[in-house]
Amino acid sequence: MSNLSEQIKQNNATAFTHSGKFHADDVFSSALLLYLNPEIRIIRGNKVPEDFDGIVFDIGRGRYDHHQKDSRIRENGIPYAAFGLLWEELGAEILGEELAQKFDESFVQPLDNNDNTGEKNELATLIGNFNPGWDSKSS
Repeated sequence: MSNLSEQIKQNNATAFTHSGKFHADDVFSSALLLYLNPEIRIIRGNKVPEDFDGIVFDIGRGRYDHHQKDSRIRENGIPYAAFGLLWEELGAEILGEELAQKFDESFVQPLDNNDNTGEKNELATLIGNFNPGWDSKSS
């Protein structure tokens, strides 16, 4: 079990991601964390609090963020997004090495590619449609 997996499965585990519009990579990252620990608390915000001691993804320029110029790119040229970075560390534990790799190729990589390049992806578009419009009234 990886250190990340142990951290996710702790009682009172917390994670932090960006606020604002959500994308397929942070939605599936959240789903992955919740799959491993349905009690994990996921916080959204504009900036990671300095004293935050949980898992940070898709923000903060850390291990599970992909918004820096030197972000990692797979050997096949597809850049990692947050979901891919988390899946890379957790996938084999969940599905085994061979199935995790197949899932990465068929499901994770297209979402990561969409997040990084805007390449059309129907699932990412459907998820994006749940974001409120710029002119929507908040309740």
